[in-house]
Amino acid sequence: MRSSSVSHGRFWSVILLVGMLIVAAMPTASAMPVAAIAAVLDPERVQPASELPYVPGEIVIGWQPDAQLQAQARAGQLDVDRTGADWQQAVESFSARTGLQVLDVQPEYGVGRVVVAPGQEQAEIARLSALPWVRYVEPNYLARAAGYPNDPYIGNQWHMRRVGAPAAWDLTFGSYSLLVAVIDSGIALTHPEFAGRLAPGWDYVNNDADPTDDYGHGTHVTGIIAAAADNGVGVAGLAANVKVLPLKALDWKGEGTYTNIALAIRRAADNNAEVINLSLGGIYPSADLSDAINYATSRNAVVVAAAGNCAQGGAGCGGMTNPDYYPAAYPSVIAVGATDHYDNWASYSGYKPYVDLAAPGGVDWDQIMSTIPGGYGLRYGTSMATPLVSAAAALVRTYLPAATSTEVTDILKNTADKVGPYSYSGGRNDWFGAGRLNVARAVRWAYPPSLKPIAQPAGFLLGGAISQASMTLPLTSDSDRPQTWQATVLQGAWLQALPTSGAVSYSAPGALTLKVDSISLTPGSYEGIVEVRPVSPASASQVFFVSLRVAATISPQFLPLITNRRQAMDWLDPATGGTPISPTDDTPSQVDLPFPVSFYGNMYDTVSVSYKGFVSFTQPGSGPPVAQSSCLPTAALPNDAIYVLWQNWLTSLGGQVYIQYPDADRFAVTWAGVRRFAGDLPHDFQLVFFRDGRIMLQYRAVQSPVVGTIGIEGWDGTFAQQIACNGAGRLPTSGDAVPVDAKLPW
Repeated sequence: MRSSSVSHGRFWSVILLVGMLIVAAMPTASAMPVAAIAAVLDPERVQPASELPYVPGEIVIGWQPDAQLQAQARAGQLDVDRTGADWQQAVESFSARTGLQVLDVQPEYGVGRVVVAPGQEQAEIARLSALPWVRYVEPNYLARAAGYPNDPYIGNQWHMRRVGAPAAWDLTFGSYSLLVAVIDSGIALTHPEFAGRLAPGWDYVNNDADPTDDYGHGTHVTGIIAAAADNGVGVAGLAANVKVLPLKALDWKGEGTYTNIALAIRRAADNNAEVINLSLGGIYPSADLSDAINYATSRNAVVVAAAGNCAQGGAGCGGMTNPDYYPAAYPSVIAVGATDHYDNWASYSGYKPYVDLAAPGGVDWDQIMSTIPGGYGLRYGTSMATPLVSAAAALVRTYLPAATSTEVTDILKNTADKVGPYSYSGGRNDWFGAGRLNVARAVRWAYPPSLKPIAQPAGFLLGGAISQASMTLPLTSDSDRPQTWQATVLQGAWLQALPTSGAVSYSAPGALTLKVDSISLTPGSYEGIVEVRPVSPASASQVFFVSLRVAATISPQFLPLITNRRQAMDWLDPATGGTPISPTDDTPSQVDLPFPVSFYGNMYDTVSVSYKGFVSFTQPGSGPPVAQSSCLPTAALPNDAIYVLWQNWLTSLGGQVYIQYPDADRFAVTWAGVRRFAGDLPHDFQLVFFRDGRIMLQYRAVQSPVVGTIGIEGWDGTFAQQIACNGAGRLPTSGDAVPVDAKLPW
């Protein structure tokens, strides 16, 4: 077949060529470098990328501990001297049984740590797992503090928060052993964000081994996938630990041939790339391109491609509006459309029955920040949405390395959020596919189901008239796949563990209740044993001891009462100095603040007050109706708001909103006598700003339980502090005051 030309999707300058492929990105609004880029790129300041999720050269081995040693340890009767003769004997025995140098051994717990040759961890794990006395073998995994990475521009990466990246990062940044191929305009090979994680690539444009990016698009796409996290510079990629195979198929103008792209796809598959990112496409089908896609998927690669930017037509779209776009249109490809900051459909994004997922791609005034040659810059388009899905596929495969490409695709689609104004007939629509990517939910589903360690119960003390007692132990899992379990009392007829079986997941935690009964027991000390056994999938049981002391009598001893009281309010009465304002049911009132107010990193001198029980900083004046409150955070309006008591208060039922300046250091907004329906209790609540930065929510008269939403939310609806919603949470009562703290989460 005749080779075809590929062109970047500029609005203004590219004339359509027959057989053209279009890089699925919009033009750059501000291709930086951003401020202080020279310092960011200073090699003396760049920390090495974290390549492995475990300590190289170490593995951990577990076996069934000696029951007598374990009982002594639990009773505090075992003092293991890590330099003494007993411990040295345990080390020698452990070394003889494994044939490896011992770093540490804990015979009372049945755990040891040994040295292996770096790079041979998996081979030694396979060897030792076959030994009959070994219960488990695993790498010595590394943990990191949960939360946002320390990359300085992470706050600008709204797209990461929108897809739930921080929650996914609590579990993983991906695996260094997993290879993601980026077929694009190449990559900035010396960019510090990719140090140590680039596989040898190829330039199919110039037919050499130097896939240097001379257009910028490929570097931007790759940064969204794999920019280093927690290295103190720049941005963070969604799968920041994976290796990248850069294959240059687009030239300095963003153009490339179908034949080169098809060849790059085949070579990516031959190099065992588990994910292939194609932030490009064209409006003509190709047997060669289709054959290459099928070749890659037959080798179990997950192929992800952009749905294109031709929804409204324009340059590079062949004079057509919303044409089919290839390779996204091929059935075995994950076709990705684009959304904006607030989960709206991006109006340039192709909408078709073959669209599988949507992800943030940005719009011209609100773009995606990532790496570019020489620094960091902004772009938007389905090109930017596609690598988010590719990175999510890599994170899923981190926990499910044996999953087929179809299984990975299904996980991403089944965990997507059904956002936007379009109905999801049969679970999908043409604009969002199965929904907007939620990588946190996808990773939680991929994470192996298991029971987290159960909290060890405290002892029971019974006697006299008190002959029964119980306590509840939480059962939790880090996976959203259910883990079934069974509980058995191995020792202690006086002990019950209820229920005897159940299931637990991350979204649906469970509990185990221990009940003791001393009616038939004489005074003394007793010890029971409970086993909780994971059934499906099966894994090692958790066994713990339950102690019971029975006394002939128990004498109560009374201690001073200490209570954890809510903060009492300092109500500012609007009847003595307040000024009434008149927001309507759907139109807020804009009010000047007497001093600047800091809210989630920004300073404001005006605020928009709604009758519905909230104030917003960035949506003054008229806005859409927001009668129905919702839980936080949410991309739906309003955002950048303080929800004092967000409800559908009706102006037709009376009530008044006041503003008040009681002194130079305080400003208050009060909702007085507002009601939801005829016969409803009149509610009085207020918001107080303090010059020193404090923010207080006060409630003089509210029903119990409080109905509505209380909390604060950031400007893009991706982070919030929720206090109460729909009758759940830390519900205030009449006379309470609740302080809130609007600090950025990074």
